[in-house]
Amino acid sequence: MTIRQCLDSKNPQAEDVQKELLKKLHWLMLLRVLIITFFLGVTILIQLKQTPSYLAPFLIYLYTVIVIVYFLTFIYAFIINRIKNLPFFAYLQIIADIFLITFLIYSTGGRESIFTFMYTISIITASILVYRKGGVLVASLCSILYGGLLDLEFYGVIHPVSSKVLEPRDYHSTDLFYSILMNITAFYLVAFLSSLLSEQARRSGRELQKKRVDFDQLEVLNRNIVQSINSGLLTTDLEGKVTFFNKAAEEITGYSFSQVYNSKAEKMFPFLKKPLNSDHPSSRFESEFKREDGDTLYLGFSTSPLRDSRGEELGDILIFQDLTKLKAMEEHIKMVDRLAAVGRLAAGIAHEMRNPLASMSGSIQVLKSELQLDDGNERLMDIAIRETERLNALITDFLLFAKPGLEGKEMVDITKVISDTLGEFASSPEWNKDIEVYKNLSGDGKVEANPRQLKQVFWNLFINAVQAMPEGGKLKVEVRSQKSEVRSLKYMSNNQKVEDNFLEILITDTGCGIPKENLDKIFDPFFTTKEKGAGMGLAIAYRIIESYKGETVVKSKVGQGTTFTIYLPVAFS
Repeated sequence: MTIRQCLDSKNPQAEDVQKELLKKLHWLMLLRVLIITFFLGVTILIQLKQTPSYLAPFLIYLYTVIVIVYFLTFIYAFIINRIKNLPFFAYLQIIADIFLITFLIYSTGGRESIFTFMYTISIITASILVYRKGGVLVASLCSILYGGLLDLEFYGVIHPVSSKVLEPRDYHSTDLFYSILMNITAFYLVAFLSSLLSEQARRSGRELQKKRVDFDQLEVLNRNIVQSINSGLLTTDLEGKVTFFNKAAEEITGYSFSQVYNSKAEKMFPFLKKPLNSDHPSSRFESEFKREDGDTLYLGFSTSPLRDSRGEELGDILIFQDLTKLKAMEEHIKMVDRLAAVGRLAAGIAHEMRNPLASMSGSIQVLKSELQLDDGNERLMDIAIRETERLNALITDFLLFAKPGLEGKEMVDITKVISDTLGEFASSPEWNKDIEVYKNLSGDGKVEANPRQLKQVFWNLFINAVQAMPEGGKLKVEVRSQKSEVRSLKYMSNNQKVEDNFLEILITDTGCGIPKENLDKIFDPFFTTKEKGAGMGLAIAYRIIESYKGETVVKSKVGQGTTFTIYLPVAFS
């Protein structure tokens, strides 16, 4: 592809060639002025020492050359930014320079002129600007003009202007031939060598530019990869100051790069104050992290030294991931395993105990009805019957916990079930009149469930909330639609919709709260902190919701209250 084709094609490479040539033309105009000013200025000073007149013919020619050069340079500078065909403009300037050099040689003695070398400067300039083709063309033009000038001078057609220093001398035709031959040979040799160097420089420049572009693209790719990964990435220098912080790190920690840049990493992660190898030999560890907004996350960390291309250590790399949801899932799986194991045990024990218990209860009732008992013995009989009934109810709870019955499922309006249960509960002995109730049952949707079991779930949660507020408080019940993208989706079937496919039920109290060490145990069977109760209420509620492919989540702060959140899949008819 020629320079003209490169310039005509509308692509980034053509624009780079255009800019490069424009820059070279600016340098050409500057160097032209400097060279003319220096060489001709020195010549004028030398001539003034020998010629007292400032208007000697020889000096007038030099003045003329200088004025023409300055004038042309001014014109070039004025129109250069308006020229679209820069290669043609470069040829135009070089050809004008050659004619000026020829005129200068004619003015300073012709064959005896000391300025013949300036032809080579123009040839080198052409090779730099328009490469080999331009160098050869300019060398040819220089050969024609210089040979023609010497021939015209030899045959007496023209008479070069001469100073006292440069007096014309007679010479033989052979001398003329050798003079022209040697100069022409020099012109083409300079054109060949300068164009060779220029072509090599151009190829090297293109390769360098290509590598620079590849490097920039690689750098952008690496930056995008680092910014796109889901793991947080942080680098520090040898002093432990943060030097890089990717987008995922900003999202996980809640800090922006501008906030942490050049600050100590240990301000965010206090465990970095200690040598990592002392506490974490494998450089992989987990730790809790408190975000700037107050939320506590569980993060997994991996550390490694940051080294340069020579292997010298520059600092450290810290990669971390948010394991909070994973930890919650692990705890959920552990809880499910525990509940399943206890459920299987409970089912076995319940079946084995129920028949003997029924026989005992029936036998005691028969004895009570047939025997004549005093008041004390009759009271003992009543206690035995009441306790067998309590044991039977406990066994029933066992069976419900072990395998919640799926019979009796129907389309249930969850808001109606909650309203009915709350109304009945407010009339029960467990209710506390000092509790204020707030309802926001705006969720729209039905679930497929057994209404009696759902009522038991909410009844157990209401009892738990009321018992946490013995001196009164606020009980808030909410129902709303929940988008699936914020859910774990582990129970979602293929025929469920992508959005609004869960109902979210929140039951919040302002009671004493649950200590952190007990949060993982409240759904375990028989776990209770109350004097009365078997600790089966929350365990049964959890199992019932789980049997409907839902989830139960609890959040609590001691002294502030507790929120139970239930997610149930919406039933689509």
